[in-house]
Amino acid sequence: MDIITPETSEKFVRTAVQWITGTILQAQHDGRTAVIGLSGGSTPKPVYTLLSTERSIDWKRVTFFLLDERYVPDDHEDSNQKMIQETMLTHAATAAQTIFPDTSLPLQDCITEYEKKISALTKINLVILGMGEDGHIASLFPPVGPEAYGPTKIIHTTTDRHAVHDRISVTFPVLQHASRRLCLITGEKKAALLKKMQTENEDASIYPAQMLFDERTTWIAGHC
Repeated sequence: MDIITPETSEKFVRTAVQWITGTILQAQHDGRTAVIGLSGGSTPKPVYTLLSTERSIDWKRVTFFLLDERYVPDDHEDSNQKMIQETMLTHAATAAQTIFPDTSLPLQDCITEYEKKISALTKINLVILGMGEDGHIASLFPPVGPEAYGPTKIIHTTTDRHAVHDRISVTFPVLQHASRRLCLITGEKKAALLKKMQTENEDASIYPAQMLFDERTTWIAGHC
């Protein structure tokens, strides 16, 4: 597991964009399509915005899907889809394909349909994650329940500590099977939590990110 610590917010964004670009170009070797899972939240916004202008990528051979979503209309201010549309799917990246949950459906129907779409993906090249100050990744909140370990790929989760109670999230197997993982965090509290997770052997239900502590995961931790 690699940990990169850029010194400024500008270097944080540039480092993340360069890392993601390199991973996409590698995945697109020999004409293949890069399949990438995206997270919401405030941390990746400037990264997505800058990445969307990258012209070395063949965006027609990129497919994005969401790792988690708030169960709200797709034009709601708390919608991850809306944020992705306004940041990532602009400029050159408008040519990319997307797989999003249909939150206009009843909740269980939304989960069932999204499960079918994610199950149809034969390979996931990269997932881009954040981490909350409570240690959650995607919308897998501690203490994480047994359903997060599979066998299904999409589950309903809830939280009363963050915006929007009802969530849709991928499960651990989806994150574990990705070829590469990038975790983006900023702030001293999250940096301290990452350090704590490295030294304390807690159950993954308490520190979900520990499930991804292996050679396929890179952390970019900004101090801003």
